[in-house]
Amino acid sequence: MKRIRIAGVSDVSVGYGSPQILAFMRSMREVYGGEAVLFEPDQPERPPRPALARDPAGRVERVTTAYHPHHDRAGRIEYVIKVAHRLNALRPQVLVIFCTYSLPVLLKLRYRPDVVVYYSIESIAAYGSFDIELNRRLAGAIDLLIFPEEHRAMRDVARCSLTGIPLAILYNCATDAADADDVSHPRRRNNRILYAGTIDRIRTLAEHFLDKRLGGVPIDLYGHLSGWKDPGVFLAGLPGGVRYRGFLEASALARVRGQYAYSIVMWDPTGENQLYAAPNKFFESVASGVPPIAAPHPQCRMLITRYGCGIVMDDWSFQAFYDALRRALALVGTPEYDAMVENCRRAVAQELNWERQFEKVRRHLPEVS
Repeated sequence: MKRIRIAGVSDVSVGYGSPQILAFMRSMREVYGGEAVLFEPDQPERPPRPALARDPAGRVERVTTAYHPHHDRAGRIEYVIKVAHRLNALRPQVLVIFCTYSLPVLLKLRYRPDVVVYYSIESIAAYGSFDIELNRRLAGAIDLLIFPEEHRAMRDVARCSLTGIPLAILYNCATDAADADDVSHPRRRNNRILYAGTIDRIRTLAEHFLDKRLGGVPIDLYGHLSGWKDPGVFLAGLPGGVRYRGFLEASALARVRGQYAYSIVMWDPTGENQLYAAPNKFFESVASGVPPIAAPHPQCRMLITRYGCGIVMDDWSFQAFYDALRRALALVGTPEYDAMVENCRRAVAQELNWERQFEKVRRHLPEVS
């Protein structure tokens, strides 16, 4: 058996959200070859995905803890200690740390990997003062920093004293360039608007969907409901035209997304983690040729403005949301709408694909003997 050359430490159970974790491991394996292992925490609500055993990202090793890895600090500590024990036994030359959640692993290593890549998928500031100080103390152990968005990178680098480390901005788009050529024709859509993701009363502004002014606006909602003591109250309050379609796994959602005219991307900007970086579903929508109707989060606004591939709300209010929906629906069937769909294809072909994004990382990776 070949010596393990690459190890990754994920902050979440993989195969659900954050597809860039597996995409990153696949690309790192292409760069360095050899064996690879990705450690993931055991989130009970996210059972292991058997298909991952055949994923070219490498072997996925699930680490169980007595406490929930995200709901109890003791769970995070136990996860870190167990992963560090495995790393000290395997001694991979290349180590990828995903998120500040996993960063304390570096404190427990008894050796120095040749390359340590720190992929800060989530905002460091969102984890609080402990993690900010942790990042300051471990800055010298990091060889390459990766952030999903420029503004967040600038703020986290400054507050965590991560200056002087090579840095790359890697957008949250894990789709391939070839996906841009496989979209349905604008005239073969269902002319409805898709919302897919957590449907939360506060965090994702889901109360917008209850406003009676949406009566007759064709919106389909997919995802888990949260924030209501009785979800039935939300479902009963949906105005005519707005339908709740339940929860779909990512693969099933990918099959239906392309049928829609638009996709809604919005969440309450209560902090840096909710303001700056565009989420995976923004890039998945663009890759499917489904123009996003996005709240004015900086990265969403920047990319929609750059490519003309969607519609940006004026602000996060219901009125701005409603006005954007009406503006979007008025364009369906027009040359302007067709151009937006084509601009989605162009954006993915030119920039918003995994291959192009990873090139920004590849140029910083040193050779490992």
